[in-house]
Order: sequence, then C-alpha cells, then structure tokens
Amino acid sequence: MDPVALATALAKPIVAQVGAAAAKGVKARVWGDPERKALERALRRALTELNRSYGDRLAEFDVNDGFWVHEGAPELAKVLVPGVPPSPVRLAERAVDSLGRADSDDERYDRIGLLRPAFKALLDGLAAEVRREATLQGMLGRSDAASTAQATTRIAEHLGAVDATDDDRVAYLRWLIDQHRYLRTVGVVRNTTVQLPLGEVFVGLQAQRDRNPGDRARAWFERERERLAALVAEGTLDHTGFEAALDRLQTEYGHRFAAETDQPARQPVLDAARDAAQLLVLGDPGTGKTTLLRYLALTHARALISGEQVQGRDALFPIYLRIGEYARQGFSKMGIGEFLPGQLRRAECTLPGLPDLLRRQLDAGRCLVLLDGLDEIALAELRRGVVTAVTNFVTAHARQGNRFVVTSRIAGYQAAPLPEPFRAVRLQDMDDPTISRFLDVYCREVERAETPGRSAEATRLAGAREATAIEQALTTNAGVRRLAANPLLLTALVLVHRASGRLPHRRVEAYVEVCNALGRTWRSAQGVAEADLPDERILTRWLTELGWWMHEHRPEGAATRAELLDVLGPLWAAHQGTGWDPRVLEAADPLRTDAGLGVAEFVDKADTHTGLLVERAPGRYGFAHLTFEEYYAGRALAFRGSATDRIAEIRRRLHDPRYEEPILLALGLIGTDYVEQIDEVVAKAIYPAEGNPSPYEELLGRDFLFMLRVLADDTPLKTATIDAVIDQAVDEWFDQEHSRCRFSAYRAALSERLGALGGTKAADRFRAALDSRAVPAGDTTLLRWCQLAAIAGRLGALTEPTTTALTTLATTHTNPHVQIQAIRALAQHDALTEPTITAVTNIATTHTNPHVQIQAIWMLAEANPLTEPTITALTNIATTHINLDRRIQAIGGLAAANPLTEPTITALTTLATTHTDSFVQIEAFRVLA
Repeated sequence: MDPVALATALAKPIVAQVGAAAAKGVKARVWGDPERKALERALRRALTELNRSYGDRLAEFDVNDGFWVHEGAPELAKVLVPGVPPSPVRLAERAVDSLGRADSDDERYDRIGLLRPAFKALLDGLAAEVRREATLQGMLGRSDAASTAQATTRIAEHLGAVDATDDDRVAYLRWLIDQHRYLRTVGVVRNTTVQLPLGEVFVGLQAQRDRNPGDRARAWFERERERLAALVAEGTLDHTGFEAALDRLQTEYGHRFAAETDQPARQPVLDAARDAAQLLVLGDPGTGKTTLLRYLALTHARALISGEQVQGRDALFPIYLRIGEYARQGFSKMGIGEFLPGQLRRAECTLPGLPDLLRRQLDAGRCLVLLDGLDEIALAELRRGVVTAVTNFVTAHARQGNRFVVTSRIAGYQAAPLPEPFRAVRLQDMDDPTISRFLDVYCREVERAETPGRSAEATRLAGAREATAIEQALTTNAGVRRLAANPLLLTALVLVHRASGRLPHRRVEAYVEVCNALGRTWRSAQGVAEADLPDERILTRWLTELGWWMHEHRPEGAATRAELLDVLGPLWAAHQGTGWDPRVLEAADPLRTDAGLGVAEFVDKADTHTGLLVERAPGRYGFAHLTFEEYYAGRALAFRGSATDRIAEIRRRLHDPRYEEPILLALGLIGTDYVEQIDEVVAKAIYPAEGNPSPYEELLGRDFLFMLRVLADDTPLKTATIDAVIDQAVDEWFDQEHSRCRFSAYRAALSERLGALGGTKAADRFRAALDSRAVPAGDTTLLRWCQLAAIAGRLGALTEPTTTALTTLATTHTNPHVQIQAIRALAQHDALTEPTITAVTNIATTHTNPHVQIQAIWMLAEANPLTEPTITALTNIATTHINLDRRIQAIGGLAAANPLTEPTITALTTLATTHTDSFVQIEAFRVLA
C-alpha cells in the first residue's frame, strides 16, 4: 500500500460521499483545491501510521487499494460528516466480506475481530489528522466548539455516560460471542483443558412442564408449606431444615399425585425458551442448565450480527448474568439493572457506551435476559431477597416485551420460588440421538486437544472410532447406558474409555471405574495436589456410609451439614483413633468442633474435586446423580456385616423399586469380591429363596423375573445355576396352559427379561438350551419354539442346528403361521436366504387370509438392509398383487429401507412412473418424496 497514491485516490470518493450526505440534510460544504489537498495530507499521514502499525495484518487479509477506494470510502467519509460516527466494525465487516464467504460464522467473526483494531486506529487517526488541518477545520465548522465537544465526550466516556453507538452494540455482541463460544472441560492428559465449540456440542435436551400453581394438588402442598413456615416462626425449625423439609414435601408431592393427573408433555427446552416470555429451568447438577443459557447467549448474539433469525423468530439482544455474582457484590447496594454495567466491565467488557446500550435495548423490549443459578446463594434470607430483586427487575422490564430465562437446581428452590407468570420446566435425561451427537463432537475435540500433531482427518477418524466404540458399549449394556443419560456422567464415561481403551462390559465394573475416575484418577491426572484431594483411604468408605443413609432416609437426595456430621462423625472418630462421642451433636455449634471441621473438610474436598458429592442447595449436600447414590448404597448392601446379614438386607428390600438398582449392584460387587459366596447369596436372597418366596410367587413370579435381571448383569454365577433358571424359563414358555405364562403380563415380562440377556453367559446358555431340545411336534408347540428362537436371535447369531431347523420350517411347513414365526426368528440375525424369501413371497401372494398376507409382506420389509431378492419380491407384490392394499403395503415395505438404497429407489421410481394403477403411483411418489 502506497499511502501517497492511495490518499490521492481516496480523496475523490470521500468528497463524493460527503456531498451525498449534504444532499440528505447535512450542511453543504464547498470543496476547492486547498480543501482537497488538506484532505489528502490528512489521509496520507493516517494511512502511513496504519501501514506502520498494521501493514502485515492488512496484507494477510488482502486489504488492498481497491478495497479502500470502493468499500472503505463510505465509512471513512463519516469522519467528515458531523453527527454520523464511523464504525470500525462495519469497516471490518466490509473487508472480510470482500474476501468471499468464510467457511463458518466463527471464522468470519474471528476475521472481523482481528481487523477491527486496525480500522479503529485508522478512523481515530484520520479524525485527529483532520483536526490538524486548519483548512478542513474552517470548512467543516469545527473550531473551538468541536474541541469542546470532543473534550466533553472524553469526560462522558470516563464517567460511563456516553451515548452508545452502533459500534458499541456490535463490539458487545462480539465480546459476548468470545465469552460463550467454547465449552471448557478437562481432558485425560495432564493439565489439558479441552475447548469444545459450544455451537456444535450443545445437546438440546427435552424439558417437562413442572407441576406448578394451578393444579389441584397444589393446595395440599401450600397448606403443608404454611405449616412448616409456622414452625420456623416459632423457632422450632431453622431455615436449612425448612428447605430440606420442603424438598421432601416436593418429592412426596410428585409421588402422591402422580396417578391423579397425566404427565405433562415433553418438549425441546429450546422450544420452551422460545415460547415462554418468562421461563424457569430446573435441573439436577450436571444436566446442562448453565450450558443452555450460554448457548442461548451465543446463538442470539451471532444471529444479531449476521442478521439471521433464531428458531424462526427475530434474534434478541442477550444479557447473561450469574445471579451469585449479584448476590455477592451488589444485592445490598443496588438493583440488578444498575448492577449489570459494572459487572460486565469487571468481566472486561469495556465499552464507553455500555450503560446507555443496555438501557436502550431494555427500554426497546429487544432483550433476552439470562439469569443463571438462582440456587447458588448460601443464606436463605439472602436468597429470598435476591428473588425479590429478580422479580422487581423482571416486572420493570417485562411490559416492554423483553424475555427472561432463569435457571435453578431443584433442591432448595421451593424455599424461595419465583412467582407467576414464570413457567417452570425440568430438564430430562439425554436420549440416544443426543448422546450420539455429543459423543461425535466431544471425542473429536478431546482428540484434537490431546494429540495436536495429528492431521485434521486423522483426528476426525480417531474421534469417530472412539465415539462408535462407546455407543456400541452403551447399546449392549443398559446399566452403563443409564449413566450416559446425564451430560456430566457421559463425560466421565468418555474419560474412562480414553484412559483404558474400553468401557467395562459388566455394569458394576463401569460404576467402579467411573467413581474411581471422578474420585481421584481424573483430578490427579489434571495436576491437582494430593493435599487438596479427599483422603483416598476414606473416600469410598465414607461415601458408602453416606450413600446407604441417604438412600434410606433422604429420598429427596440432600442432607444438611449437621446430618452429614451425624452420619460421618463416627467414621471420622475411628479414623482419628478415638471413640465417637454423640454429645458432639449437642454442642452449641457442632460444626465448629474438631469432628465438625474434619467432616466439613472432607465434604468440601469431595465437592470441589470429585464430581461425586455436590452442594445440591446452599448448605445441603448430596450425590451428583442418583446413580452414584445407588452405587454406594449397593456397596453397603454388599460389604456391611456378614454374609447372613447381606442376605437378610437384600431379601427384605427385594421388590422395593428404590432398591432394585442397589441390589443388582450389590450382587455384582459380591460376585467380584466374594465369588465363592455369590451363588449362595443369590439362591437365598433372590431365587428360589429356599422356602421363603415372595407372596403369590407361583402366580406373579416376581422373584424369578428378578433372577433374570441378575443374569442380565452377567453376575458370575455357576453354569449350573444359570442353566436351572434358563431351563425353567423355557419350560414355562412351552407350557403356557399350566405355567405362569398363561397370564399375558407375565409372558410379556418373561420375553422382555430373556431379550435383555445379550452379551452375557446366560445368552449363550439360552441358545444352547434351544439346541439341546429336539424341534417339537405340533403346530402350537412349534410356534412357541420359533418365538423363543426369535428372542435368542436378538441376542446374537443362532447356532447352526437352530438356523437349519428354522429354515426347514420356513420353507416346507404347511402351516403359514409356523412359517412366518420361523422367518421372523431368522430375520432377527439376517439369516433370510433366497429359498426363505421365496417361501414368504408365496405366502404373501397366495394365502387366502389377508392378515397372514400382511404379516408376510412385513417379514420381507423387516430385512434390513433389503437385499436384491427381497426388493424383487416386494416389487413383484407391488406390481402384480390382485389386492390394492397389499400393493401399497409392499411399497411401504420398500420404504422401510433405511436409508433407501439405489436398487430400492430404482424399484420405487419404476412403480411411480410406469404402473397403470394411479394409487400405486401416488404411494410410490409419496415414499420417494
């Protein structure tokens, strides 16, 4: 860039722009030769300084003379037009857009951010150089009055009272994007922080409307709440106890009235945030409440800059605030509106016109206000005051059309709830597609951070392999899949997989490894000092005792510090080598005693560094997820007392729904640590319970069905024990006239439990049991044998004898119902051969019973992927069958292919374009569309 030549070239278009501004109402100026030369001198000096300071950066982005003359001149001209401030952001946007379309919005924003300082320096420098030229000062009428105005502006900037410019607005949005662009998390490699692109990794969870004022159970809840408030007023209940009692009341409220009203419908939480003017989002720790608000801030800021919409609506001006910051720094002095500018400045958002910008946007009703962490306030009185401040702020700005989203943990919320018209929703667990999307991005980005030397393609492939491996492990293990429903726990599973290269097959092993990773190995790998971590000698022991007590006594999942001292105090005393004195609990301040301080130190370290124990509400603690509480309760069942004690405790709680998971985990732990005891424990505590079965076991079979759950966990039982259970299940299935299988509910439950044995030793024994039995005679018994074979087929490849027998039945048996059941079993593991397809095609085209025809067609359609013979068979049915409904069903069968393959598309296209029946054509067109 030659500043002299460029200054000469720029002077003409700038003068033209100033003339155009004059035509729009700005006072016209006469530009003679002296004025033009003065402008060239000012431009030359400003451009020379720009070239000296930013020449390399401008060259990197190909900001050349052509850009300045064509795209840059209109913005530079604003320096000479009174009342029209130039914008370095707009100048940067024009420069970036002149380069062509960026690969992503992030890349465009980054380029704008890199160029903005250069263009701001140029505009400020040009304004200063123009003021140095007396000819221009006189021509523009900028003498002493202009200098006074500039001085006044500088004073206003210092006082934070300057008017906001469009540049301030864009700069604020850029700052907000930079604040929320990445989700920062830890990796496995020491001292690595993985920055995940939030726009890609955000998982759109489902939310369910919370039971709220207006439902018929609310009156009962409010009466109970008033009774507790009276106890607080009397001094017989403190505020922490009041909150704990409210949480227990809320838990009972959900159970007590669950059957009286339908469950509210679920919807994506982003839809709830779009539709509700005032939304409260409730969720347990680790469910993504903060991530949701950060994602909303990011997407709306990006959309405002790019001029796009968000979910079909105009983008809003986002304002994000952690409520805890207001409670700590501003609550006693000012309202939220007054607090916001100062808090943003403390976060390095240093814009001269920030207060005016926020005020104007709120007054115009264009804001999306995001208030994060209503629960993160320790003192109950302070929390109520902050809720009042939030309510006042919302009331003051809601009528203008602003929208509000507030987040809170569930525990403790009822002690200081937000009033109507806030609509409350609860975040739900992640579903399979959400888990898959999260794993794809998370695994790739962790790989990128921890192996920076790899190529982009190698990183992508390695991340995809890991994500696929984890998904497959989740598919085959329902217990581990349950852990993955929570974003925090899914992250822990990824860390376990990266550390060991696998996820344990047995669910109990997965729990052990996840808890070990969260409890110690993860944070040690991150470089956390040993002194800052909870004592490894006591961590598992103390959490086991706490998990047992909380599962038994605190269904809401939170305990006060005093309750923690009551539970853990005896363990602390034993660790110190002293006896426990329960009178500690009667001290004036038991939490300040040696025992109280010792337990508090453990709890604080566990809360800060493990991710297992968290402060669920101010002053009250619980496990980060119910699964952890269940695991440690299961450890207590497995290891407390003698074998006789364990059997008695398990048996007593066997069919209590809250203890189903702890019992299964306990049996897994016993099978790992006391393998010589496990068969006896199962026989006495579960099945056959040696003369002590559950009531009506001969009709309900609850003990037996639970025993199948034990087998599904791959508990290391003797082969003889497994065979006895499998043989009984098979015998009952065959004898449906006299066994419990005469009841349809039991039969369905038995089928479900057998179908859950995949990947276990019991699944192998189930397939062996089918092989060991001769193919029965009689159509009814044959049907049942085929049904069992279909269940076994879902668990893995059938053995050769079973496959051969099924193929014979499918192709030669005279009863089409038996044929279809045999084909269904073969289809479970893609064993449909061409003769089998021919047999089922004959049934579909020649059988007189339409129901049988429909079943046969769908047997063909269920083969996935559709093979050439199957496509041919379905196409022939769609083309030639005498019944129009059967033709359309065959087309539907072709459509069932996922994804549609080229042969399937060809077949459908032929039907749509050449068939003589318009109904067939229309249906084929619909499927293709």
